[in-house]
Amino acid sequence: MSKKIIHHNGKQIEFSNETPPQLIQVILGLIESKKRITLDYGNTKTGESWNEDYGVTGYLSLTTGQIKGVILVYNARSLGGGIILDHCILSIKYANKKNGGYLYKLKIKQED
Repeated sequence: MSKKIIHHNGKQIEFSNETPPQLIQVILGLIESKKRITLDYGNTKTGESWNEDYGVTGYLSLTTGQIKGVILVYNARSLGGGIILDHCILSIKYANKKNGGYLYKLKIKQED
């Protein structure tokens, strides 16, 4: 899978070539805002969710190193986490039900 490098705030951040630009902007904003979120992963062609329950809620952060990857950390005190599958994200919503609402929701292109 090929990757692209986005330059943001003096950092080089790696994303999949298949990640939509709108989603990249949401992710970059969430890294800065430190809001707790829940990711929904799935098939981006069909919109079918993988219905993951574990390892999908937390805060977005960056790995260390010259070229950074986006990781999901469990809480603000966590030091590490897994790289997100940015090319498989169907939606991102606030984890806190009071804030509610989707920050990003994939629009599936209909075949003619």
